[in-house]
Amino acid sequence: MTLASVAACSGAPAEPRTAAQHTRSASLLSLRCSDSIGQQSGEDQTVVGGVTGLVLPDSDDPAGLFLVRGKDGRGYFVYKAMLAVSASAAPFATVSVTGPAGAMLLYGSASRVGDLVSAAGGQGLVAAARSQVRLPVCGPRFTGYVGGVIITKPACVTFEVTSPGSRAAMVSVPIGPATCPA
Repeated sequence: MTLASVAACSGAPAEPRTAAQHTRSASLLSLRCSDSIGQQSGEDQTVVGGVTGLVLPDSDDPAGLFLVRGKDGRGYFVYKAMLAVSASAAPFATVSVTGPAGAMLLYGSASRVGDLVSAAGGQGLVAAARSQVRLPVCGPRFTGYVGGVIITKPACVTFEVTSPGSRAAMVSVPIGPATCPA
């Protein structure tokens, strides 16, 4: 799965979050090199702030979303996306979702993400998701990580990518049948 942050789109206002939800989603998911799926080429990919996988063709296709239910019974959509961080972003890059409210990222080792997908109809994906993920650089090329973006409804999602010593970069991406402002 690849996760990306997307800029806020026009549309209905997001539902308010409880204090517990805000604390959970505002925290950082920090990965380790052992969570990666190894070195990737990064060729023919759009690089945003040293990270590939945020700008994806066909991310606005509803067929790319799958529905899971959170422990609260609410429906969430998951868009699988692999992210890869360039060696030029060393020692790490942080991907943050800046909008819309409620959009989250879930990344981890392939086995961990697989376990979360399989357990209780995917409820663990929602519980483990965060608004930020730190991707360590673990080699001379692009280090890949599986995961995805979790949203409550199709939306324009805005991501910010930061790394030590570099300027922040932002990108907005439609996830599901949504549009982003030009």
